[in-house]
Amino acid sequence: MTLLEKLTSKNRLLAVLYDNCPDEIKESKLYKHTTTYLQSYLDHQKLTSDDLTDIYGEFIFYFNKDCKRFIKTGKYPCELGINNYSPSRVEYDLVLLMSVLFAPHRFQIMDLLKTSNCSGKALYIGIGPGLEISITQSFYETIYAYDLSLNSFVQKNYPSVRFFEELYTGQQKKYFNTIYIIELLEHLDNPYSLIKICYESLDKEGKLILTTASDLPQFDHLYNFHKDHVEFEKYVTDLGFEINKKTTIEQEYLVMQIQPTNTFYILIKKEEHGQKI
Repeated sequence: MTLLEKLTSKNRLLAVLYDNCPDEIKESKLYKHTTTYLQSYLDHQKLTSDDLTDIYGEFIFYFNKDCKRFIKTGKYPCELGINNYSPSRVEYDLVLLMSVLFAPHRFQIMDLLKTSNCSGKALYIGIGPGLEISITQSFYETIYAYDLSLNSFVQKNYPSVRFFEELYTGQQKKYFNTIYIIELLEHLDNPYSLIKICYESLDKEGKLILTTASDLPQFDHLYNFHKDHVEFEKYVTDLGFEINKKTTIEQEYLVMQIQPTNTFYILIKKEEHGQKI
């Protein structure tokens, strides 16, 4: 049996989610690539499909509870002082990979990365299991990647990437053609400070590729972007960015009284930078 067959044969929720996934997604190269990538990650960690089902099931259980609280209170778990779920780095990586296969909004975000039309030197901030790198690495000559917790899987898979297990502060004095901050800003209490750091780290005409999250009360989300993004777009344009692309992604698979969304942006720096390397 394939990995997907094992997962969907043992779990009714996963079977329903898979059946509801459009055929054009399931037959796409990206979907097949993600499935293979997930199996490689499991093999590296010496985990089984049963382990994976348990890990993803626990995430869904607590996420559903957080959504119900959000419906009642309008507040994220962090605002309520609730922290009942603390996955390990490996568990969280597996949740992220599973979500690409079973949550259409995450597949769409990964699919949009393929259309970014970039080259040169890239910086990834917050890399998780490294799927974003696998999708876009062929665009670039040099890649830097920062994460507060690196997994051995990504370091083994991408020997040419320059990894740093630390906070990216912009003090490293390197300038980039493209910077990625995918599904990260909502994890910060002040996401605008990182956006400013990224602006200062880009060459002129450099691209900042990012996502935001709205009304998505996940256990580790600290910032809820307003859905109209008026404040966000004013900030980035005042800073010196031009909005090159904007795509709003609704999470329609959630049968809830809330409507979480992600917004995918490609921003282009329009002001002169300083010294280049």
